[in-house]
Amino acid sequence: MKIVSTSWDDGDIRDLRIADLLLKYGMRGSFYVQLKPFRGQPSLNHEHMRGMTSSGLEIGAHGVDHEIMSEISEAQTMQVVTESKSVLEQALGAEVTMFCYPRGRFASYTIPCLQKAGYRGARTTRMLSTSTEFHKFQMPTSSQVYPHPPVRYMRNLARAKNVSGMLDYVFRLRGEQNWVTIGKTLFDRVQREGGIWHLYGHSWEIDELGLWDGFEELLKYVSGKRDVLYLTNSQILQHAASSTWN
Repeated sequence: MKIVSTSWDDGDIRDLRIADLLLKYGMRGSFYVQLKPFRGQPSLNHEHMRGMTSSGLEIGAHGVDHEIMSEISEAQTMQVVTESKSVLEQALGAEVTMFCYPRGRFASYTIPCLQKAGYRGARTTRMLSTSTEFHKFQMPTSSQVYPHPPVRYMRNLARAKNVSGMLDYVFRLRGEQNWVTIGKTLFDRVQREGGIWHLYGHSWEIDELGLWDGFEELLKYVSGKRDVLYLTNSQILQHAASSTWN
């Protein structure tokens, strides 16, 4: 199985540019939107989101006001995940099944709250993964559209207690720090060995750091492959087979 997916956080108005590029290259993406504008910036409105879903893209929840799930109580968590799901579903006229943890953080009670609220999966900010074997409420990513230094990748893997991933980064990826090169290398691995290639990021960050050219270069590299499934995050859960998804 070879799967390509993308996901985009914070609901910034510049997500529309990402959506246009994904559709240009025949790809899919999940856009995680909180109810209140991120940092007061212009954000996607209900009409934008309905247009995106009608084009085959996905809208997922990202909290009410970008709450860090590890920093709020169980009761607050239940309120946030329920409200964000309900408001988005009313706006879209469709079920919202995916959640993305702001900053990738969550507490021991976060996943049970998501399950109780009716979500079917959630995405983290864990990077450098191409595996199909993961808990459906701890979906990892392969790479981010962001120029991380090597130490950031190592910290990300260490926080996830991913020792094999740390060894892989050092010995197979050779401590590479160019995010475009990392994305291409991991996609080549999926082409050879199978797996899931998952790119994520933030449109406001891409814009502020001037990363659009590299982003489109990467989309060109991974798109248009006949033996690859181009899926949203929720569609991954429908297609990928893993005994750990309980």
